[in-house]
Amino acid sequence: MHRARWKYLLHRFYEQTASPEEQADLMAALREGSPDEVILDELIAKHRTDATLPATEADALYHHILAQLPAAPPQVKQLPARKWWWAAAATGLFLLGGATYFINHQRQPPSQLAVKADVPPGTNKAVLTLADGTQVALDSSGRQVIQQGNTAVSQQAGELRYEVKAGGSEVSYNVLTTPRGGQFRLVLPDNSAVWLNAASSIRYPTAFAGKERLVTVTGEAYFEVAPAPGQPFRVNLPAGVSVEVLGTRFNVNAYTEEGSIRTTLASGKVQVWRGSDKILLQPGQQAQADPRGTAVVVKSLTSAGVSQVIAWKNGIFDFEKMDLEQVLQQVARWYDVEVIYKGPVPHRLFGGQLSRNLHLSDIVEVMRMMKVNVHIEEGKRLIVQP
Repeated sequence: MHRARWKYLLHRFYEQTASPEEQADLMAALREGSPDEVILDELIAKHRTDATLPATEADALYHHILAQLPAAPPQVKQLPARKWWWAAAATGLFLLGGATYFINHQRQPPSQLAVKADVPPGTNKAVLTLADGTQVALDSSGRQVIQQGNTAVSQQAGELRYEVKAGGSEVSYNVLTTPRGGQFRLVLPDNSAVWLNAASSIRYPTAFAGKERLVTVTGEAYFEVAPAPGQPFRVNLPAGVSVEVLGTRFNVNAYTEEGSIRTTLASGKVQVWRGSDKILLQPGQQAQADPRGTAVVVKSLTSAGVSQVIAWKNGIFDFEKMDLEQVLQQVARWYDVEVIYKGPVPHRLFGGQLSRNLHLSDIVEVMRMMKVNVHIEEGKRLIVQP
């Protein structure tokens, strides 16, 4: 194949814009030979610098990708040793840049994925607990207005919005809770927006009438705080950690099973408090607090690192440089499944992104490409074996 055609097809595939005919052309060409290594060098340098994979994983991915094509032969020839370099680079790019594309466009029936069951992705759903203890179920299709004193609470699909009438002073507290497999967006009485991840909760007043705007969070939430001079915004977290906000965008992760309480600043400024100690964060920094101790560690993240932290809010799993346990923690919460390890936890380091709109069988298929022996059982159990 001509060099210009190689370059065109590889870029189209990585950008997820290749037509079915272009996909077929590329796969046919890959069966016959390797592209110019200079082309792959250029592509890798443009999109990432660590796209290579171990040779054994590259071979498995290469053969899997070829097997996805209807025209692929039952047995694909063994890759010659001299092609390991480009196969590792190319299959790394395919997995990281094209996994979602292939899954969405060439999805196989569950029976062909070697799974016994499937689980749909999470949805917009939550439970609103009012001040009098009444619980209201919320979902993606709901349309309703709840009146609480001088505050109107309106639900429009996956968003809950509070509007306070002028002249009122009555304040009560509500709690919004998402289950495993659920998420929801909340607009507070001061117009601050909150995205609540799965298995999380937020407690807040129906009007901010005091000297500060105080909310309490468990689990994970992303905030875009509306400025209000003279009325600072504060988020209370478990283990005595709190975040004081000065008008900003930030993420808090306080899942008890993750070992640390993390506050990540996207823009603006926040102060992380623990007892009488406080740490001022700058954009791109993350404060990590040990829930069993008093230490708070500050890390500086790249822009990609910050994007990874808030990827869930944008409907994306970002598994870059995550191990299997970290990946499956996110999967378990979003799909509301129980993960069972039958034997030692396999060591796998993942990379790239996948849509949170995929079915669990799609996620399982990608893991199997990475040589993780995993399958779904009835009862929403995800079994991982050596």
